[in-house]
Amino acid sequence: MSRGNGRMRIFLDDADYRKFLFILGDVVDTFEIDCWDFCLMPNHYHLAFYPTKANISRSIQALNGDYGTWWNKTHSMIGHVFQGRFKAQIVQQEGYLRALCRYIARNPVRAKLVHDPADWRWSSYATTAGLAANPGFVYSEPILNQFGDDEVTVLQERYQKHVLAPQWEGDVDDRLRSRERVLGDRTFKRQVVGGDRAESASQRVVLPTLSRLEALRSLAL
Repeated sequence: MSRGNGRMRIFLDDADYRKFLFILGDVVDTFEIDCWDFCLMPNHYHLAFYPTKANISRSIQALNGDYGTWWNKTHSMIGHVFQGRFKAQIVQQEGYLRALCRYIARNPVRAKLVHDPADWRWSSYATTAGLAANPGFVYSEPILNQFGDDEVTVLQERYQKHVLAPQWEGDVDDRLRSRERVLGDRTFKRQVVGGDRAESASQRVVLPTLSRLEALRSLAL
């Protein structure tokens, strides 16, 4: 997650949102990253990234740098567009990815921008739910796979019901808002902090904004 400097708005109009998505598509392609989920809000954005290389810091630097330069020029502004370093969490896929995708999709609802997340044009929810075309860089399969192995349309319906359900995920939502760097069970956290690379298939990770190697380096500081 990255926020506007001083919590200022970083998306002032539709052109801003579209430009950011254009740059995001280029960054995902250039840095060979799977973008599983995203949501752009007026003064911040959320990304769920699964990188193939240890290059997340460089990719976010490119994303924020290119957009910030364009934004300042377009709106005749100077100075920092984004507030400090991006926030990053390593999230365990098993047991936590469903909560993560729901949390990201419901951002516009929590902010009272829309009543239905499908009405917010600047997130991947409608794409994953099968309600809108793919902008060209969203890889929804890992999220849909959390809801079974049936036909895609069935998984999309289950995903919608999960996001729209009135209940929340309890302390997982609070932990997603926290400064917790590794989100998962004890075994998973020990593996990440200890640098154990012998992960089981059920313990693969979602990396919203930080690669494993970079996270370990940060956690060691």
